[in-house]
Amino acid sequence: MRNTLTLVTILIVLALAALQNSAVAQSSPTPNEIFKAGYAAYQSGNYDLAIKHYTTAINADPTRNYFYYNRGLAYKAIGNYNLAAADFRTSNQYKPTAEAYYQLGLLAYEKNDLETALAEFEKARELKEDLERMNFYMGMIYYKNNRYEEAVRSFQTYTRYVKNFPDAYYYRGMSEAKLGRYSDAIASFNFAMTFKKYDWKLYYKMYEIYLAMNDKHNALYSLTMVIEVGEKKPEYYEERARLFKDIGDLVRYEEDLQTANEMRYATASIQK
Repeated sequence: MRNTLTLVTILIVLALAALQNSAVAQSSPTPNEIFKAGYAAYQSGNYDLAIKHYTTAINADPTRNYFYYNRGLAYKAIGNYNLAAADFRTSNQYKPTAEAYYQLGLLAYEKNDLETALAEFEKARELKEDLERMNFYMGMIYYKNNRYEEAVRSFQTYTRYVKNFPDAYYYRGMSEAKLGRYSDAIASFNFAMTFKKYDWKLYYKMYEIYLAMNDKHNALYSLTMVIEVGEKKPEYYEERARLFKDIGDLVRYEEDLQTANEMRYATASIQK
């Protein structure tokens, strides 16, 4: 009888333990649930808490690439770029993604490591043609390295998807100008002008290109806009005076020369 009671007692204890373990298992969050908590913290700007949750999720399941990728974003948000880069690389080890390569490219670009940045961006582009400002940054790297044909292609790809980023049109125009494609450059600058109507530096660049095209009337207009919306320098009046003379407007030629001389005299007087 005693043995029977002992056996029953053991069975009851085992059953209770099993129930307790089952309850604990049911109440414990899954790695994906922990990840979601981290994502919510990241979205609210609590990056330290996001990192804590992502790390817990990784410890529970270290094989999911997006756990590392999102922790990398959180590390990047707090300025810990080394750990961010390490997480993006680990993410790619489990599953290469354009997004992780893009982030690695951005980190390298911000450090002015243009060679590494370009290599990472090229890997990203193999997986996805356009991602955020990837093609813009690639265009900038090509432009800085005097690879103007490739720069133009990258800027063209970017502007095919993004229509309202004037710097992309500006540097596309600069690249086209370097290639001697002046008409294309003017078209690109005009697109940029849609968003930068009062950018006198853009007008001055157009003035230079119109001069290269020997289009003196448009050069005159562009230089006039430089003076009207930008800096009023005596040399600009002198340049415009030469254009007025070239087109036969001697009255305005004299007026601009006089204005330039008055400005130089006023500056000299102030310096004295």
